[in-house]
Amino acid sequence: MNNTSSKDRSQVPLDARTNAYRLDCAAAHLRGMVKAPNYVEGHISRITAAKVALHKGPDLGAAVVSELIFGDDVTVYDEAGNWAWVQNNRDGYVGYVPAGCLSPDLLQPTHKVTALSTFAYGAADLKTPLPCKLYMNSRLHIVEREGDYMRLHDGLYVYRRHVGELQEVADDFVSVAERYLEVPYLWGGRTCDGIDCSGLVQIAYEFAGLSCPRDSDMQQSLAGRALDLGGMEEMQRGDLVFWPGHVAIMVDDAMLLHANARDMAVSVEPFFAAVTRIASRGDGDVMTILRPPALSAGELAE
Repeated sequence: MNNTSSKDRSQVPLDARTNAYRLDCAAAHLRGMVKAPNYVEGHISRITAAKVALHKGPDLGAAVVSELIFGDDVTVYDEAGNWAWVQNNRDGYVGYVPAGCLSPDLLQPTHKVTALSTFAYGAADLKTPLPCKLYMNSRLHIVEREGDYMRLHDGLYVYRRHVGELQEVADDFVSVAERYLEVPYLWGGRTCDGIDCSGLVQIAYEFAGLSCPRDSDMQQSLAGRALDLGGMEEMQRGDLVFWPGHVAIMVDDAMLLHANARDMAVSVEPFFAAVTRIASRGDGDVMTILRPPALSAGELAE
Protein backbone atom coordinates (compact mmCIF):
# COMPACT_ATOMS: atom_id res chain seq x y z
CA MET A 1 0.00 0.00 0.00
CA ASN A 2 1.19 3.53 -0.80
CA ASN A 3 0.44 5.80 2.17
CA THR A 4 1.78 8.96 0.51
CA SER A 5 -0.97 11.57 0.21
CA SER A 6 -1.52 13.63 -2.94
CA LYS A 7 -0.39 16.68 -1.01
CA ASP A 8 2.86 14.94 -0.06
CA ARG A 9 3.46 13.87 -3.65
CA SER A 10 2.97 17.44 -4.90
CA GLN A 11 5.80 18.52 -2.61
CA VAL A 12 8.29 15.99 -3.97
CA PRO A 13 11.04 17.99 -5.77
CA LEU A 14 11.30 17.62 -9.52
CA ASP A 15 14.17 15.43 -10.65
CA ALA A 16 17.01 17.90 -11.21
CA ARG A 17 18.65 15.50 -13.65
CA THR A 18 15.94 16.16 -16.23
CA ASN A 19 14.44 19.46 -15.08
CA ALA A 20 16.43 22.66 -15.55
CA TYR A 21 16.23 24.58 -12.31
CA ARG A 22 18.73 26.12 -9.90
CA LEU A 23 18.49 28.46 -6.93
CA ASP A 24 18.91 31.49 -9.21
CA CYS A 25 16.84 30.51 -12.26
CA ALA A 26 14.71 27.86 -13.93
CA ALA A 27 13.40 26.92 -17.35
CA ALA A 28 10.30 28.95 -18.21
CA HIS A 29 8.14 25.85 -18.68
CA LEU A 30 8.74 25.00 -15.02
CA ARG A 31 6.98 28.17 -13.83
CA GLY A 32 4.46 27.14 -11.18
CA MET A 33 6.30 23.87 -10.50
CA VAL A 34 9.48 25.27 -8.96
CA LYS A 35 10.23 28.58 -7.33
CA ALA A 36 12.99 30.70 -8.85
CA PRO A 37 13.77 34.43 -9.05
CA ASN A 38 14.11 34.18 -12.85
CA TYR A 39 12.52 31.99 -15.51
CA VAL A 40 14.38 31.56 -18.78
CA GLU A 41 13.00 30.51 -22.17
CA GLY A 42 16.36 29.25 -23.37
CA HIS A 43 17.60 28.90 -26.94
CA ILE A 44 18.62 25.93 -29.06
CA SER A 45 22.27 25.27 -29.92
CA ARG A 46 24.06 22.30 -31.44
CA ILE A 47 27.05 20.33 -30.23
CA THR A 48 29.98 20.67 -32.65
CA ALA A 49 32.56 18.63 -30.72
CA ALA A 50 32.89 14.93 -31.55
CA LYS A 51 31.93 14.30 -27.93
CA VAL A 52 31.79 16.38 -24.79
CA ALA A 53 31.26 15.49 -21.16
CA LEU A 54 28.14 16.84 -19.48
CA HIS A 55 29.23 18.00 -16.03
CA LYS A 56 27.22 18.45 -12.86
CA GLY A 57 28.82 21.86 -12.33
CA PRO A 58 30.67 24.49 -14.40
CA ASP A 59 34.09 23.01 -13.81
CA LEU A 60 36.18 20.33 -15.52
CA GLY A 61 36.64 18.78 -12.10
CA ALA A 62 32.90 18.48 -11.51
CA ALA A 63 31.29 15.05 -11.75
CA VAL A 64 30.47 13.80 -15.25
CA VAL A 65 26.78 12.86 -15.51
CA SER A 66 26.54 12.00 -19.21
CA GLU A 67 28.09 12.66 -22.58
CA LEU A 68 26.89 14.58 -25.65
CA ILE A 69 27.98 13.86 -29.22
CA PHE A 70 28.29 15.74 -32.47
CA GLY A 71 24.91 16.93 -33.78
CA ASP A 72 23.07 16.76 -30.46
CA ASP A 73 20.75 19.71 -29.93
CA VAL A 74 20.58 21.30 -26.50
CA THR A 75 18.54 24.07 -24.93
CA VAL A 76 20.87 26.67 -23.41
CA TYR A 77 19.48 28.34 -20.29
CA ASP A 78 22.55 30.21 -19.10
CA GLU A 79 26.07 31.06 -20.19
CA ALA A 80 28.70 32.37 -17.79
CA GLY A 81 32.39 32.56 -18.50
CA ASN A 82 33.39 29.56 -20.57
CA TRP A 83 30.45 27.40 -19.51
CA ALA A 84 26.88 26.86 -20.65
CA TRP A 85 24.08 25.35 -18.57
CA VAL A 86 22.12 23.16 -20.98
CA GLN A 87 19.46 20.49 -21.32
CA ASN A 88 20.01 17.72 -23.85
CA ASN A 89 17.02 17.72 -26.19
CA ARG A 90 17.56 14.04 -26.94
CA ASP A 91 16.97 12.71 -23.41
CA GLY A 92 16.30 15.78 -21.26
CA TYR A 93 19.45 15.49 -19.16
CA VAL A 94 20.70 18.74 -17.61
CA GLY A 95 24.28 19.80 -16.98
CA TYR A 96 27.18 22.02 -17.98
CA VAL A 97 29.35 21.95 -21.11
CA PRO A 98 32.13 24.25 -22.33
CA ALA A 99 30.43 27.03 -24.31
CA GLY A 100 32.96 26.68 -27.11
CA CYS A 101 31.45 23.37 -28.24
CA LEU A 102 28.09 25.00 -29.10
CA SER A 103 26.92 26.49 -32.40
CA PRO A 104 23.72 28.30 -33.42
CA ASP A 105 23.91 26.53 -36.81
CA LEU A 106 20.81 24.31 -36.83
CA LEU A 107 20.73 22.89 -40.35
CA GLN A 108 18.32 19.96 -40.55
CA PRO A 109 20.25 16.68 -40.14
CA THR A 110 19.95 14.30 -43.08
CA HIS A 111 22.06 11.34 -41.96
CA LYS A 112 23.62 9.73 -38.91
CA VAL A 113 26.79 7.77 -38.18
CA THR A 114 26.03 4.05 -38.26
CA ALA A 115 29.54 2.75 -37.48
CA LEU A 116 30.74 2.57 -33.88
CA SER A 117 33.01 5.42 -34.92
CA THR A 118 34.35 6.95 -38.09
CA PHE A 119 36.53 9.83 -39.20
CA ALA A 120 35.66 13.15 -40.79
CA TYR A 121 38.36 14.28 -43.23
CA GLY A 122 39.24 17.63 -44.74
CA ALA A 123 39.15 16.07 -48.22
CA ALA A 124 37.71 12.97 -49.90
CA ASP A 125 40.97 11.15 -49.30
CA LEU A 126 41.74 8.66 -46.54
CA LYS A 127 45.33 9.95 -46.40
CA THR A 128 44.18 13.41 -45.34
CA PRO A 129 46.03 14.26 -42.09
CA LEU A 130 44.41 15.00 -38.74
CA PRO A 131 40.88 13.70 -39.27
CA CYS A 132 38.39 14.19 -36.47
CA LYS A 133 36.45 11.29 -34.96
CA LEU A 134 32.67 10.90 -34.97
CA TYR A 135 30.56 8.38 -33.09
CA MET A 136 27.47 6.23 -33.60
CA ASN A 137 24.21 8.22 -33.69
CA SER A 138 26.00 11.51 -34.43
CA ARG A 139 23.67 13.51 -36.67
CA LEU A 140 25.04 14.99 -39.89
CA HIS A 141 23.90 17.39 -42.62
CA ILE A 142 25.20 15.93 -45.87
CA VAL A 143 25.06 17.96 -49.09
CA GLU A 144 26.37 15.52 -51.68
CA ARG A 145 28.21 12.31 -52.39
CA GLU A 146 31.71 12.39 -53.86
CA GLY A 147 32.86 8.88 -54.80
CA ASP A 148 33.22 6.83 -51.63
CA TYR A 149 32.68 9.86 -49.40
CA MET A 150 29.82 12.08 -48.30
CA ARG A 151 30.48 15.82 -47.99
CA LEU A 152 29.09 17.58 -44.95
CA HIS A 153 27.84 21.16 -45.04
CA ASP A 154 31.02 22.37 -43.34
CA GLY A 155 33.28 20.84 -46.00
CA LEU A 156 34.32 17.72 -44.09
CA TYR A 157 34.02 14.26 -45.62
CA VAL A 158 32.92 10.95 -44.11
CA TYR A 159 33.15 7.47 -45.60
CA ARG A 160 29.73 6.75 -47.13
CA ARG A 161 29.43 3.19 -45.78
CA HIS A 162 29.75 4.53 -42.23
CA VAL A 163 26.63 6.70 -42.45
CA GLY A 164 22.95 6.09 -43.10
CA GLU A 165 19.77 8.10 -43.39
CA LEU A 166 18.14 9.26 -40.17
CA GLN A 167 15.19 6.90 -40.57
CA GLU A 168 17.48 3.87 -40.88
CA VAL A 169 17.03 1.77 -37.74
CA ALA A 170 18.30 -1.57 -36.48
CA ASP A 171 15.84 -4.45 -36.33
CA ASP A 172 17.27 -5.62 -33.00
CA PHE A 173 18.62 -3.27 -30.36
CA VAL A 174 20.52 -6.16 -28.75
CA SER A 175 22.62 -6.61 -31.89
CA VAL A 176 23.61 -2.95 -31.59
CA ALA A 177 24.65 -3.39 -27.96
CA GLU A 178 26.68 -6.47 -28.88
CA ARG A 179 28.83 -4.35 -31.17
CA TYR A 180 30.18 -2.62 -28.04
CA LEU A 181 31.63 -5.84 -26.59
CA GLU A 182 34.98 -5.15 -24.85
CA VAL A 183 34.56 -1.36 -25.05
CA PRO A 184 36.06 0.09 -21.84
CA TYR A 185 33.74 1.02 -18.98
CA LEU A 186 33.49 4.77 -18.43
CA TRP A 187 31.16 6.44 -15.96
CA GLY A 188 28.90 8.76 -17.96
CA GLY A 189 30.25 7.46 -21.27
CA ARG A 190 28.10 6.98 -24.38
CA THR A 191 30.61 6.08 -27.13
CA CYS A 192 32.90 3.25 -28.19
CA ASP A 193 35.76 5.07 -26.43
CA GLY A 194 34.01 4.35 -23.13
CA ILE A 195 30.47 3.58 -22.02
CA ASP A 196 28.50 2.84 -18.86
CA CYS A 197 25.67 0.36 -18.30
CA SER A 198 22.73 2.67 -18.94
CA GLY A 199 24.58 4.45 -21.75
CA LEU A 200 24.85 1.10 -23.53
CA VAL A 201 21.10 0.54 -23.28
CA GLN A 202 20.34 4.09 -24.37
CA ILE A 203 22.62 4.06 -27.43
CA ALA A 204 21.27 0.67 -28.55
CA TYR A 205 17.66 1.79 -28.12
CA GLU A 206 18.27 5.04 -29.99
CA PHE A 207 19.89 3.22 -32.92
CA ALA A 208 16.77 1.05 -33.12
CA GLY A 209 14.70 4.23 -33.40
CA LEU A 210 13.39 4.15 -29.84
CA SER A 211 13.63 6.90 -27.24
CA CYS A 212 15.32 5.99 -23.99
CA PRO A 213 16.10 7.94 -20.80
CA ARG A 214 19.67 8.22 -19.56
CA ASP A 215 19.94 6.49 -16.18
CA SER A 216 19.11 2.93 -15.18
CA ASP A 217 16.46 3.94 -12.62
CA MET A 218 14.72 5.98 -15.34
CA GLN A 219 14.96 3.09 -17.78
CA GLN A 220 12.86 0.92 -15.51
CA SER A 221 9.90 2.99 -16.75
CA LEU A 222 10.46 1.95 -20.38
CA ALA A 223 7.52 0.29 -22.11
CA GLY A 224 7.35 -3.40 -21.42
CA ARG A 225 6.13 -6.10 -19.09
CA ALA A 226 7.75 -6.70 -15.72
CA LEU A 227 8.49 -10.40 -15.35
CA ASP A 228 7.87 -12.40 -12.21
CA LEU A 229 11.23 -12.56 -10.42
CA GLY A 230 10.36 -16.12 -9.47
CA GLY A 231 10.47 -17.11 -13.14
CA MET A 232 14.02 -16.15 -14.00
CA GLU A 233 14.42 -19.38 -15.95
CA GLU A 234 12.14 -17.94 -18.64
CA MET A 235 14.45 -15.14 -19.76
CA GLN A 236 14.81 -14.29 -23.44
CA ARG A 237 16.85 -12.06 -25.75
CA GLY A 238 16.13 -8.38 -25.19
CA ASP A 239 15.00 -8.61 -21.57
CA LEU A 240 16.43 -5.81 -19.41
CA VAL A 241 17.65 -6.78 -15.94
CA PHE A 242 17.86 -4.08 -13.27
CA TRP A 243 19.80 -4.00 -10.01
CA PRO A 244 20.12 -0.91 -7.80
CA GLY A 245 22.11 1.45 -10.00
CA HIS A 246 22.78 -1.09 -12.75
CA VAL A 247 21.19 -2.53 -15.90
CA ALA A 248 22.08 -5.43 -18.20
CA ILE A 249 20.69 -6.85 -21.46
CA MET A 250 19.91 -10.52 -21.99
CA VAL A 251 21.45 -11.82 -25.23
CA ASP A 252 19.64 -15.17 -24.93
CA ASP A 253 17.92 -17.19 -22.19
CA ALA A 254 21.13 -17.66 -20.20
CA MET A 255 23.69 -14.92 -20.92
CA LEU A 256 23.66 -11.19 -20.34
CA LEU A 257 25.62 -8.29 -21.74
CA HIS A 258 26.53 -5.25 -19.67
CA ALA A 259 29.07 -2.50 -19.17
CA ASN A 260 30.38 -3.26 -15.70
CA ALA A 261 33.00 -2.18 -13.21
CA ARG A 262 34.23 -5.72 -12.50
CA ASP A 263 35.67 -6.15 -16.00
CA MET A 264 35.87 -2.38 -16.57
CA ALA A 265 34.43 -3.16 -19.98
CA VAL A 266 31.34 -4.37 -21.80
CA SER A 267 31.27 -8.11 -21.29
CA VAL A 268 29.04 -11.19 -21.49
CA GLU A 269 28.51 -13.55 -18.56
CA PRO A 270 25.99 -16.12 -17.38
CA PHE A 271 22.91 -14.48 -15.88
CA PHE A 272 22.82 -16.53 -12.68
CA ALA A 273 26.56 -16.07 -12.13
CA ALA A 274 26.05 -12.30 -12.32
CA VAL A 275 23.11 -12.45 -9.90
CA THR A 276 25.18 -14.42 -7.36
CA ARG A 277 28.29 -12.27 -7.76
CA ILE A 278 26.49 -8.94 -7.46
CA ALA A 279 24.56 -10.08 -4.38
CA SER A 280 27.72 -11.43 -2.73
CA ARG A 281 29.40 -8.04 -3.16
CA GLY A 282 26.56 -6.40 -1.26
CA ASP A 283 25.35 -4.49 -4.33
CA GLY A 284 21.81 -5.82 -4.09
CA ASP A 285 19.47 -8.27 -5.71
CA VAL A 286 17.66 -8.06 -9.03
CA MET A 287 14.92 -5.43 -8.71
CA THR A 288 13.13 -5.71 -12.04
CA ILE A 289 13.22 -7.75 -15.22
CA LEU A 290 11.58 -5.86 -18.06
CA ARG A 291 10.50 -7.43 -21.32
CA PRO A 292 10.23 -4.75 -24.04
CA PRO A 293 7.18 -5.06 -26.31
CA ALA A 294 9.30 -4.64 -29.44
CA LEU A 295 12.94 -4.40 -30.42
CA SER A 296 12.75 -1.56 -32.92
CA ALA A 297 10.61 1.36 -33.99
CA GLY A 298 9.82 -0.56 -37.17
CA GLU A 299 8.28 -3.39 -35.16
CA LEU A 300 6.27 -0.92 -33.08
CA ALA A 301 4.78 0.52 -36.27
CA GLU A 302 3.67 -2.87 -37.61
